[in-house]
Amino acid sequence: MTADEIKKAALFSFGQNGFEGASLAQIADEVGIKKQSIYTHFKNKDDLFLTVLEDSLENDWSFLVDWIAQNQEQSIHDLLEENLYLLIRRFHEEDSYRFGLRMSFFPPTHLNEKVMQQVAQYESKFEEAFMPRFQAALSENLIEIEDARSGVLAYLSIVDAIFIELVYGNKERAQMKLKASWSIFWRGVVK
Repeated sequence: MTADEIKKAALFSFGQNGFEGASLAQIADEVGIKKQSIYTHFKNKDDLFLTVLEDSLENDWSFLVDWIAQNQEQSIHDLLEENLYLLIRRFHEEDSYRFGLRMSFFPPTHLNEKVMQQVAQYESKFEEAFMPRFQAALSENLIEIEDARSGVLAYLSIVDAIFIELVYGNKERAQMKLKASWSIFWRGVVK
């Protein structure tokens, strides 16, 4: 039995049932241990939840940094557009990504402040990850915007719209919103 096995079972349980619907007894059963054994690794359910959320956000951050590095030769247009479609794909294919996104919208009430702190830190990192590409495109006269930060924030507005549709709606509407908002966004920034 390891903390990683417990976190994996907790990720699934929190992702499927939310914080309130997940139980430490069910998580322990999934791992094949007694509920008390969880306390060897985590103080309580809150600690387990926050650890799983932090891991989810860190995994996503690592994925994003690696993905940007692997796609550094792409044009800014292709990189940004592909990232939007990737968000939708990851939401539907990756439990950890889906969990992190859902919990950023529906945190447990008593953990709201701690969850929002983690989410805000992640959003700041996300901005910083795309800032160099916007700065380079601006300095190369590929885009016409006030400043790189404004471009990143406008782009994040599209990301937010897609996230809302994924959490509250469905994949098809998310893709429709993506297509419409991306087209208008790009026409607004391209030279």
